[in-house]
Parts: sequence; C-alpha cells; structure tokens
Amino acid sequence: MRGLLDELYRGRVRWDLLRPFPTQDTADRLIGDRAVAAITTLLRDRVDPTRIDETARFPDGLTDALQDGGFYRLLLDPALGGLALSPLNALRVVSTAASWSPAVAWSLAIANGFGSGSYLPIVEEGPLRNLITTKVREGIVSGSADTETNGAANHRRHTTATPIEDGAAYLINGEKIFTGNGPLAELMDVSATVTTDGVEQIRLFFVDTGTPGFSVVSHNEFMGLKGVPIGVLRFEDVRVPAERLLPASADEWRYAPEIARLATLARTLIISSPSLAIAKLCLVWSREFVNRRIMDGKPLGEYEEIQRTVAQTAADVFLIESVIEWGLLAQDRTDTQPDLTSAKNLTSVTCWRAVDRTMALLGGEGFETARSKARRGTTPLPVERFLRDARGLRIAGGVDFLLDFWTAESGLAAFYPSAPDVDPAEPVDDEHLSPRCRDHLRFLTAQAEAFGDLCRRLTGERTQEDLLRAEHTVILVGRIGNALLGMAIVLARAAHLAEHGDPSALDLADIACVDARQRLVALWPQLDGSDEPDYSGVSAAWLHDDRLDWLTGDVITDIPTITRGETDV
Repeated sequence: MRGLLDELYRGRVRWDLLRPFPTQDTADRLIGDRAVAAITTLLRDRVDPTRIDETARFPDGLTDALQDGGFYRLLLDPALGGLALSPLNALRVVSTAASWSPAVAWSLAIANGFGSGSYLPIVEEGPLRNLITTKVREGIVSGSADTETNGAANHRRHTTATPIEDGAAYLINGEKIFTGNGPLAELMDVSATVTTDGVEQIRLFFVDTGTPGFSVVSHNEFMGLKGVPIGVLRFEDVRVPAERLLPASADEWRYAPEIARLATLARTLIISSPSLAIAKLCLVWSREFVNRRIMDGKPLGEYEEIQRTVAQTAADVFLIESVIEWGLLAQDRTDTQPDLTSAKNLTSVTCWRAVDRTMALLGGEGFETARSKARRGTTPLPVERFLRDARGLRIAGGVDFLLDFWTAESGLAAFYPSAPDVDPAEPVDDEHLSPRCRDHLRFLTAQAEAFGDLCRRLTGERTQEDLLRAEHTVILVGRIGNALLGMAIVLARAAHLAEHGDPSALDLADIACVDARQRLVALWPQLDGSDEPDYSGVSAAWLHDDRLDWLTGDVITDIPTITRGETDV
C-alpha cells in the first residue's frame, strides 16, 4: 500500500491511514523499558562522556561490555546473542545512549543498522549466511565500508574487485573513508566495482579484517561526535572468496530494494535516535535554566519571549518523536519507507533548531564548556558539546539538500511515464482536534491538493531527466512534501492523545503546524523563479575568472601545514 508521503505527492491527506495513530503495545514497551534501564546503568557506571569528548577514545573494556550486554545485537535473535528488540525499542536504546554519549550511541547504531548481522534477513542459506551467523554469534563488532574520497553521493566506486582463480575469489583494492566502526570491525561489507564484459557494477563483499592487505590508516576526527570509531581503511590486494559476495542478479533488482529498506532503518537509528535525545535534553536544560535564572528581579520563565522559546523546543520534541513513532509503528498498515527517508531531515534539522535555540537561550553559559562551568561552580550543562554533535547529524547519511532531492526524486518518479490516477480527495476532519488544529488540518488538505497539482504540472511539462536537472526546483518540492508530512503526523498523534484523555499535545501540534506553515509560505514563491536572483552569473564569475576576487581580500588563505605522520590507530 502506498505510504503517507506518497499519497501527499498525489495530493491526498490519508487521514484513514493516520487514525488511529499507531502506539506501542504495553508488553513491547515493558521489554524496551528493561533494555533502556540496562544501557543506562552500563553507561553511568563505565562512561565519562566529557572524557570521551576530550580524548576522542572509548574507555578500555567498553566495547566488550556493550557486546556482552547484547547492545551490538539489539534486533537479532537470542540464539545469536541478541536481544530481539522491536525496531522502536532498538531506537529507544540508542536514543537513551545518545543522551549520555552520542559517540557511543553511534557505534551501537552503526552496528545494529549497517552491521553484518543486519543482512541476515536477506541472505539465503549457504556459506555467506554461515559466515555471518558464526561471526555474529562470536560477538564481533561489524560495520560497512562504502564512502570514498570522491563523496558518498557518487554513483561510482573507485574501489575495485578483480576476479581471480577462475572466479573463485576477488582481489579488492581501494581506500574507504568515514567508515563507521571501521577501526573496531572484524567483519564488514565493502562496496567495490566489478567489471564484467566491459560493464561496471557495484557489488557488496563481506571482508574479514584479519585478511592480509587490510589496514586501518587512521581515525577520522570531527568537530563533534568525538570518540566515535570512524576510520580510513585501505585494501591492498585483499583476497575475498567469491562466496562472500552478496548475491545479486545482473541488474541487482532482487536485493537492491531490500538493501534500501535496511539502509532506511539504519539511517533512522543513526540520525533520528540521537536527534530525539538531543532535542529532549534541550527541553530539560531550557526548563532548568529558566527556572533558576532571575533577570532584573523577575524569574526568567515569566518573560513572554522565553515562554515562546521553551514552548517551541517542546513542540520540536513532539514532532521528532511523532515522526519516529509513525515511521516505525505503522509499517504493518502501509509502506513507511519514504516517510522514514523524509524523517532524516525532519528529525535532524528540527533537532538543530532546538539546540541552536537552546544555545541562544543560555547565551554565554551555553557556549561555555561543561568543564569550565564546573570549575566556577555552576551547573555543567554540556550544551556546546551536544551542539557540535547535532551538527554532524545533518551531514551523516546525506546533507540536507541532498536528502530533500532524493525524497522528491522518489515521490515524483510515480508520475512517469504518466501521472497516476488519483481518486478525488475526501473532506478531512477530526472532532478530537482543537479549533486551531482543525484549521491546520483544513490548511493541510488544501496544501496537499495544491502540492499534487504542482507535481502533476512539473512532471507533465518535463521529462524525468530534464526535471531532475532542475535541482533547486526538485529540492523545493522535497521540502514542501516534508513540511506537509510533519504537519499530518503531529495532528494525527495529537488527535489520538486527546481522544484518550491527554489534550496537552494539541498545543504542541498547534505550535509545530504554525512553524511548518511559515516555512511553506516561504517555499512556494521560490518555485516560479520570477523573484530569484541570478545565482549562475555570480557562480560563473566566481568559479571561472577573477571578477570577484575582491570579496576574499584581507584574509590569509594559506592552509596551515599539518604533518600526517604515522597512523594514529
């Protein structure tokens, strides 16, 4: 069944899909509660998050402790040492870990999302499945090596796999960067280009990192997420038996959709989990700050602008949590994969707004490090550390505009070779919504209809290739779709909560919808381009001649020399 986002591209708000809003059943919730309590105890006992941020290293024994607790195998069967958690409970565990140390949470998310064990549902009986099963049961850490120096978004991979021994094995050569769990992994899938009869194809190989020719060149270091085990890996004639190649047909049709689904869940664990945790922390910190701070004899929380600021952050938390719960709990009623792809930006960008707003609220105290605050005896809120971490969430898994493009590309593809037939939209209303939220629902319905008309017009006027070359237009389409999706989800969840006796969420949905409406008002006029400046003219002057060199005067443009030295692994 088409998902909620796909229906919005067709101009329809499928309220019948959204209501009743999906909820986690009590038994599964209790299972998740126990896992959350276990990871909380382990991290409090063994992890100093400030120390990890300063040293960019995990404490000795932490990886083994996490493995022994089953936290690297959250979704896997107990026979493999796993906890057999539902996707939502796995996300809760990772999010809880992120509220203490995003670096540790990322290691868990990468292993559970992209680790070798995650491929078991799509690997048939045989040597490869036996290898993965054995390694996972032994308690290994695993990861995925895909990104290269030419960028993750490139369709081509310069790492090569050359068949040898009459096809019985392959030699892999190349270098991968930004490899999650790379410095720790004992087994990982590696993307490489295989050339057969002059045709290049990207395939996935499962590589034992103990194989000769494999090496960890260095750890990648970032402005945030310090300590997360991400590294640069080198493959020099690494021999991989052919049986460790993920099966695929000539055009990869059989496995590509399955891999895409695995990647969607992985991205949700890696990005949306910490986004939720950081936004929640921002709300806690904001409340703590305004309740202890006095300004000119008046409690800070009594100022109107401060109240608006804290309320906006509360609405951000509600949006992020609602989007996640919809994407993970509604999979039995509709295809939520497009919705979860959209959730990458909905959650990470919303988290960024929350942490940036919290930094502004706390001012100098927010910009100050936690250790500096501790030295002068004030509450050592680690706002600046989490701000640095939150910025990375908007980059990992695809930068903002690229995810907007991909989301729209997928939504618009349904209109080729011809626009799909769409039943007339039915009037949508819900008696459990407040008057303001019912107005938002009417606005949403009208906007969805206009959005569907826009998609039909754009795809009717241009071929698919021509439309995708109009990159900014496609990105704008993606952003409009994302805003509409967020509105639909928060309104449906607020209605559900109000129906079951908790009307407080209606105010949160109201705030979230006002924010979305303001963004939509800014997005629509950009589509016709009539008021757009000549970006191409400025770019041409900047990229190809010296007409704009005066803009970069009075700066030292030399890059300071840094000796690479020996590997830091």
